[in-house]
Amino acid sequence: MRLNRKGMSYVMTAVLILLFSMLLSLILSYASLMTIIETTREDTQRVLDSFCTQKSISIYQSIKRGSNQMSIGNFTNEYLLNLTKELGLENSGNLLYHGGENGNIVYKIDNPLTANLQNNTLILTTEYTLVIPITFADYDLADVEIPISITSALTLK
Repeated sequence: MRLNRKGMSYVMTAVLILLFSMLLSLILSYASLMTIIETTREDTQRVLDSFCTQKSISIYQSIKRGSNQMSIGNFTNEYLLNLTKELGLENSGNLLYHGGENGNIVYKIDNPLTANLQNNTLILTTEYTLVIPITFADYDLADVEIPISITSALTLK
């Protein structure tokens, strides 16, 4: 008995198109993740630099008035307020998150801040974990966790 092989080239073409589409989808997903990571890092660096400048000015003014006090707790709360306002994040407990247009979470940040004043240098460091949910057809498949550390320093003169 002889098999009819006239339609076999269509199957191979469909398989190749499907594989190419899957590969393209993976590449675009990776590019999207890298864009979120870099944008978040750059925006956080910008907010931290601005906050470092503001705090250096307030420390300098307090030194001019005769008191050299630096309250770390106030720094953290003010920094989180600036970060939330500047980046348009929502606050939920100790998590900051960015929601998409349809209400899904695009990424989450846990964002502690440490501040030091040593040798007339104000050093602000924020270390956070960026959590990006991977979804397919509105189902959460996994969470990608990326630890990020950013430091901003300004020498007081």
